[in-house]
Amino acid sequence: MQTKRLVLGLLASCVAMCLQAAEPASPAAGPGLFDRADPLALDVYMDTKALCRDPRRDRCEDLPAELVYRDDDGTERRIEVSLRSRGRFRDETGDCSLPALFVFFRGTTAGTLFEGQSMLPLTTHCRASPQYEQYVLKEHLAYQIYNALTDKSLRARLARVTYHDTSGRTEPLTRYAFFVEHFDSLAKRHDAVVWKPERFDVLDADPVEMATLDVFEYMIGNTDWSAVFNHNVVLIRDAAGRATAVPYDFDFSGLVDAAYATAAPELPIRHVRQRWFRGVCRPDTDWPRVFTAFQEQRDAIEHLTHVSGLPSTAQEDALRYLDGFFATLSSTAERERDVVGACRSPRRG
Repeated sequence: MQTKRLVLGLLASCVAMCLQAAEPASPAAGPGLFDRADPLALDVYMDTKALCRDPRRDRCEDLPAELVYRDDDGTERRIEVSLRSRGRFRDETGDCSLPALFVFFRGTTAGTLFEGQSMLPLTTHCRASPQYEQYVLKEHLAYQIYNALTDKSLRARLARVTYHDTSGRTEPLTRYAFFVEHFDSLAKRHDAVVWKPERFDVLDADPVEMATLDVFEYMIGNTDWSAVFNHNVVLIRDAAGRATAVPYDFDFSGLVDAAYATAAPELPIRHVRQRWFRGVCRPDTDWPRVFTAFQEQRDAIEHLTHVSGLPSTAQEDALRYLDGFFATLSSTAERERDVVGACRSPRRG
């Protein structure tokens, strides 16, 4: 079990590498998929057993598949795609009946929700049990929370997906999943480009933007990230050279509280539900401004916890967890001790 968890801890860095290696989104990507918050009803037709799970992709080919959905007027839309598994731990341990996927759009997407897209990551349920579906919904919630705090964030669209095994070996299965915006689309929205330095000096970033990311990760109880080393963080840079760090991949957070998630052994916490601030010290941070921005969004953030499909007990648990963060924010002594005074040297990752 310990070995399995150590392998799980490496999966997030693989996602970043795979996204960078995959085909970029077209600059012409149009509006549609991420402009609505309601879950998209989607059917996926694929030969489940034929999906290649080899993490080295030796002798692997992407799996031909088809996405089907209906427009608001009932018009059926069929889109040819190919699928590629992602997440090394899923390939090596066989933990997932359906791994997370890269969806490559091979057929025409003109006039559809996916117009202009060439690739999107799809986070799946992994296992068929209800517990794993809840992880999907809570991780999607984390994306929504960051969207509420800043537009410089990756958009995500929840989907209610029915998977059809074209081989006929298994019955159709319906579970929640979500698409995440491609890095290139995020950059384009902000007149920027994706930037991939080997090491990022966070002191070069806008102090409020950086502190917003730091405090957000603390709020959801996520320590599995590093802006310095681009771990579960994508950097975008505009023409003037201004860089912004944008977080993603939150399944190891305390908010999601996945059974497989573990705290990094070098941290003085034993469980992901324990918060630990990993922001960098810088004297120019306007902390009152940052804290006020979070407090002003408290009602909106708490409202987001009313997730359709998530059991009321899980909704209440998410709300309590977030309320714990806001309780810290409401105490000058606690936020000075646990956030401002807990910052790290900028030389550390």
